[in-house]
Amino acid sequence: MNGKLLKMAGMLVLLASPTLLAEAPASGVVIEGVSAPGVSLGDSRAELEAAYGSPLFCQSVEAAGDMAACDYPVEGGGQVSIRFRGPDGGNAGNSPADLTHAIRWYEAVSGWVTTAGINTALAKTDPDAVLDAYPNGEVAYNMFGDLYRLTDRELGVEVIWALNFYTGLTHVNMAIFGETIINPPPPPDQQTHVADIELSSSRKKRVRRVDASVEIQNESGEPAGAALVRVHWVLPDSSAVDQLDVTSLSGFAHFNLSGIARGNYTLIVDEVDLENHDFDSGGSVLEASIRVK
Repeated sequence: MNGKLLKMAGMLVLLASPTLLAEAPASGVVIEGVSAPGVSLGDSRAELEAAYGSPLFCQSVEAAGDMAACDYPVEGGGQVSIRFRGPDGGNAGNSPADLTHAIRWYEAVSGWVTTAGINTALAKTDPDAVLDAYPNGEVAYNMFGDLYRLTDRELGVEVIWALNFYTGLTHVNMAIFGETIINPPPPPDQQTHVADIELSSSRKKRVRRVDASVEIQNESGEPAGAALVRVHWVLPDSSAVDQLDVTSLSGFAHFNLSGIARGNYTLIVDEVDLENHDFDSGGSVLEASIRVK
């Protein structure tokens, strides 16, 4: 076979690959603690990626190289985040055999509806409907007394409301997790909180950049290493950019935007996830803003 035929054959293989073309469905039923459209909790990484395609981004969490947190595209826009565990229930190993541990989806994925009739759109406009749908859920409020999180551990479902105090907008995300694989609720004194957010901006060769350092501490005020920190930036046009990072041993997570325009930029902390620790949102600095000139 000559070089031109080999090249054409390679193109046909790529076009025939379902993994490259797959995306998470835009709509469907979510069964709390069991499944989301197209996948189920406990599915292997290989099974999930056969349904959702290749990840947009992966981040190690418990151990270097575990790629335990991955984001996948959703048809028509939006994304879904998957947390993996190893087949034995321990840390993921960046292996096709890793198991789906939790599934989180974001506001744009409003077509995913739980069996209780809740989606991100309804949760955003009518939080009381969520409280009515999951009356046994654990409820948390932020420092201003606004509803921040509902977690029903028995059913395996969670809803988070992250208020941007700068724009007045609330961003909603939801998650499901399996009763048999989620960590038990930690003792009340095991907590993390955001101690500080530092923002800075710079300009080099006409390219503007903004950097953020988010400091995470435990209940004793000590650095909380290996915590997964999920944030979103609010841009001058009110659009949002989601990012995540894992804290270093000194307790810092770092985020940045480059090639940006002038205007106001706000960083909002949506979630801090550390094994066997609750996130104390009420005792946290949840946002900071900077004007880029």
